[in-house]
Amino acid sequence: MTGELLAAMNYTSLSEICDEPAEVADALEHAEAERGHAAAFAAEGRKLGVDVANNVEARHWKRLREAFMRCITERDFMGCLIVQEIMLESFAVASYARVGKVAPGSLGRTFAAIAAEEEEHIAHATAILRTERGSDAPGFDEKVYRLHLDVMTTLARMLAKDCRDGHCDVCDATCVKPSLFEVSLSAAELRGASLRQYLKTLDMLGIPGEVTLAWVAQLPV
Repeated sequence: MTGELLAAMNYTSLSEICDEPAEVADALEHAEAERGHAAAFAAEGRKLGVDVANNVEARHWKRLREAFMRCITERDFMGCLIVQEIMLESFAVASYARVGKVAPGSLGRTFAAIAAEEEEHIAHATAILRTERGSDAPGFDEKVYRLHLDVMTTLARMLAKDCRDGHCDVCDATCVKPSLFEVSLSAAELRGASLRQYLKTLDMLGIPGEVTLAWVAQLPV
């Protein structure tokens, strides 16, 4: 749920640097959709008697927000799209889709439906970003790589096998990674699916696969 609220915050911030009224409206519409996703996850938690964690100040979430806000400060609209739609949404789509396949009943349907909606966001953003890359591919790729080192390093640490720096506050009280096998999942599976989705999305942008594979190989495990 925290990821959806973070996305809502990001889109709201994005609306504040947009020049065109249509862009402002689109960003605010996306923000409202992300709040709706968060509410849906919270509702599923209540059905299970679970108070879903929501801590945008947790170490990793805070770093991701700070990375996005650096793009806002620079009024870098394309940088914002790269962070939110290419990087954060790739992880969301892949992980939600995996949960959607194993979770029972309405919980699984909710995860699957939100994954599908987020995939539409990615498709919309990649169309914009492909056009941007067409005007200066080397400069565009350099920007993506710079953001990759910042944002994807944090995301990779979130889904690393072990939390080597202690409790990161992404989970509520204790880390859920050791318990994922109880629901037929694992941190390695979620990480692998997320990185595959990320590579697929970078491929959609036209960045050479041999380049992006080298980027991913640099991420912490």
